[in-house]
Amino acid sequence: MFVTIVLTCLVLCLLYNVIKIRPKNFPPGPPCLPVVGCVPFLPSQYLHLKMELWLKKYGSVVGLMLGSQPAVLICGPNEVLEVLRREEFQGRPEKANFRQENFNRKLGVFFSDGPFWVEQRRFTLRHLRDLGFGKSIMETLISEEIEDVIKELRQCKVLQVSRFFGLSTVNVIWALVAGTRYSRGDARLQDLLHALTRLFRSGSQTGGIVNAVPILKIIAPQVTGHQETLDHVTNLKFFFRNIIREHDKTFKENDLRDFIDVYLKEMKHQSDNENSTFSEDGLIITCFDLFAAGAESVSNTLSFTLLYTVLHPEVQGTVQRLLDDVVGKDRRPCLADRPRLQYVEAVLAEVMRINTVAAVAPAHRVTQDTTLNGYSIPKDTTVIASLWCILRDKEHWGDPEVFRPERFLDENDNFVKDEWMIPFGIGRRTCLGELMARNILFIFYTTLLQEFSFSLPVGDPEPSTLCLSGITSAPQPFRVKITRRS
Repeated sequence: MFVTIVLTCLVLCLLYNVIKIRPKNFPPGPPCLPVVGCVPFLPSQYLHLKMELWLKKYGSVVGLMLGSQPAVLICGPNEVLEVLRREEFQGRPEKANFRQENFNRKLGVFFSDGPFWVEQRRFTLRHLRDLGFGKSIMETLISEEIEDVIKELRQCKVLQVSRFFGLSTVNVIWALVAGTRYSRGDARLQDLLHALTRLFRSGSQTGGIVNAVPILKIIAPQVTGHQETLDHVTNLKFFFRNIIREHDKTFKENDLRDFIDVYLKEMKHQSDNENSTFSEDGLIITCFDLFAAGAESVSNTLSFTLLYTVLHPEVQGTVQRLLDDVVGKDRRPCLADRPRLQYVEAVLAEVMRINTVAAVAPAHRVTQDTTLNGYSIPKDTTVIASLWCILRDKEHWGDPEVFRPERFLDENDNFVKDEWMIPFGIGRRTCLGELMARNILFIFYTTLLQEFSFSLPVGDPEPSTLCLSGITSAPQPFRVKITRRS
């Protein structure tokens, strides 16, 4: 049955699509087949590791055809830094699956581009800041959330770390976005977080076979996994739409409670403007973007932090001694302690370097014909840049495979910034939640190590540092033993 479907798909594509060959002066790359292009040669997992191999075989810039659409993989560190900064590489791909998930339009602050993206990003960042993003209000929200985590962990001897921090990180940003905080036992939200995890684990940075051959969405939605993805996305969008409409029922222009209210106000003010970029669908996708960032990227980084804490007890001991000296035990760590906790900053930086959540940057699109390393890159080419190649470059880091926080400290034990340390990206597409993420990581990590010691449960194998692949990276499931410090 599956063979019949595939053959039918190929025949239909050959009949209705023009088979394109590589553009002139395009970068070298793996073989290109009719209809599907180079998709059969792309790995379903660990694309960043494949890009390491292709760097040696094809060079820093690798050319692909995703179906009939050109794409380039940026595998060299210097080329990645260049591409992420150049203006003509800042678009987002016109992928069929992304369009369908976003109401067949470019909406939100993540997968949009052009003037629409500029206006929406500025609006979102400005008003989140007004509501407390990056201010003492956010620190209070983070501190309240970690206290709930502490209370739960006091009743726990062994913790399964996977997915544990998802709700906590969502609650911080969600308090500003929707004025809502959820309990850890909220079944509905746990289901949504599970669906989101499935989306990120099963997804592909290149869009997969469905992006190369869109007709597969129609003739083989179950086989390709497209239907499962669509179901998860639909449920999440339904959840956000309900929240927005409940807000609208109690909306008062002179009493704006959160970001959703601020956005609704702008929608109403621009209701007569046919060129307005503000709509209910746009707000749904923006909520999706913010929700996903908190639930997936930040929570996975926290999980990686616990992973390296138990794998390197000497680092844990150093952090705890420093916390005892600087903070003591009569109060909680706060952001004001950062200047005296330079080693903590180094530990968190090393976690994000050695196993970054974003091993591959979200796909970009070339907005005009251009060149890179002497190769011609046509307009609308998809661009996939490896952050892994920068964060694991042997020439720059010396021993990139070794967990060594001291690499970020000078001779006086002061934290030293490194221009290659870009886990949140660089340029115009830098993650707008970077400040929030860094604040959550600092307060959560220091509070956890002030209160507890973590180790491997007796009999458990040593956890693997090989991450779970997907759109983002996550640690493989592992457990920790929790011991409350005196």
